[in-house]
Amino acid sequence: MKAESSKVAKRRLSSEALELIRQRGIARAAGKCELTFQLAKQCREAIKEDLKERRAAVMVEAAEARKGIRKSPPKLGQ
Repeated sequence: MKAESSKVAKRRLSSEALELIRQRGIARAAGKCELTFQLAKQCREAIKEDLKERRAAVMVEAAEARKGIRKSPPKLGQ
């Protein structure tokens, strides 16, 4: 189950965000509190930006699908 959720997260997050998460984990394991704090802050910003971009892409996709349905013949659209 965890492997599936990690694959989904990788598709949703940019390589930059994933790299920041990896670095944060390394800093945390090394016990570097200040660095961990800074990386966590950068991670949150990167994730927020990635999700905003994904949300916009999903909205565009939904809008295009709706447009396609309206242009189809009435029998197929209902």
